[in-house]
Amino acid sequence: MRSFAKYSLPGRLQTLFSRVISKISFNLKMLGFEGAVWTAALFYLAFFFNPADAHFTICPLSNLGFEYCPGCGLGRSISLLFSGNIVESFQTHILGIPAVIILIFRIISILKTNLSIHKILISKERNQYA
Repeated sequence: MRSFAKYSLPGRLQTLFSRVISKISFNLKMLGFEGAVWTAALFYLAFFFNPADAHFTICPLSNLGFEYCPGCGLGRSISLLFSGNIVESFQTHILGIPAVIILIFRIISILKTNLSIHKILISKERNQYA
C-alpha cells in the first residue's frame, strides 16, 4: 500500500481545513433537502443561467402551442434580477421579484426551524447526561 504522508497538509492547515469542512456539512444539514434545492436553484439562476440564450423548453403548454404560460419566463426574470436589470426582469415576468423574495424567506425559515430543532435536541442530550 502506498503512503500519502508526504502529501498531507501541515497541522494547523489541516485543522483549519477540517473545521471548514465541518462547518459546511453542518450548514448543509441545517438547510435540509428542500433548502439545498432552493439555494442551488437561486445560485444557478444568479451565476450560470444566461437569459439571452434560446433553450429547449419542457413546458407542456409551450410545447402544445399555447402562446402564454404563467410559468414561462420566470427563471429568465429571476436571472435578469440577479444581473441587475430590474426593469427588464419585471417586464419579462411580473412574479420574478416576488418569487425571489418568497424563496429567500423560505430558505431562512427552513434554517431557523432546523436550528431550533437542533438546539432542542442538543439541550435534551446535555440534560440526559447531567
